Amino acid sequence: MSSLMGAEPSGPSQRQGGNDVNESVSEACAGCKKPQSEFTVLLKRCAKCQTQRYCSRDCQKDDWKVHKKICGSNQQNKPKATTDFGAMPKPAGNFFSNLVQDDYLHSLSEKDTFIRLIDSYRMRVEDDYKFAADPHGLYDGDDPLEDFQEFLDLAQTRTGLLPKWWNGDKRQACERLAKDSTQWAFIGAAIEKSDIMEHYRDNLMPMKIRLLAEKIYGKRVQGGL
Repeated sequence: MSSLMGAEPSGPSQRQGGNDVNESVSEACAGCKKPQSEFTVLLKRCAKCQTQRYCSRDCQKDDWKVHKKICGSNQQNKPKATTDFGAMPKPAGNFFSNLVQDDYLHSLSEKDTFIRLIDSYRMRVEDDYKFAADPHGLYDGDDPLEDFQEFLDLAQTRTGLLPKWWNGDKRQACERLAKDSTQWAFIGAAIEKSDIMEHYRDNLMPMKIRLLAEKIYGKRVQGGL
């Protein structure tokens, strides 16, 4: 699992022996309760509310049932886009839409199709939590499989999106892969944009799977992308 999602260092720091350490030892991880003094790197803040601190994604996930009751109450700290997209040169043609056509999945192998669907779902879960204050899937505190199944239900209603070989058995195979904690595409593990780029070795892949999820959900992330 990668570093805590979009988090910021939890306080002032100084460099000692090449590692960041916090000047305050009173802060502690909200998950494991270990104090900052036990870590060689700074605790990181929840990306949405910027108040709760964690040492890892696992601790953030374990604490979510408690933290979700107050997370997002401080909306003024909600992450905001810093890029002025309006000032950027407009790409020729319909560049972004053309990245992912309706038959995008048709040229992929069965396993690659499964993984692309799962990763588009995982990226959307991350974006909805971070930018739209809409926790679901692994951030809702329950088994994320039901949420993923609803995602596949929607995908099956999108005419021409799934390959012709897709059927009930293939869907079950996709769900089994999504539940396998030993695999990259495990829906119980969070991912970031940087993870996707590194895994696929494609800087455009985050945009591609976000567009795929947009086609499936029928809407963009509400809040920041």
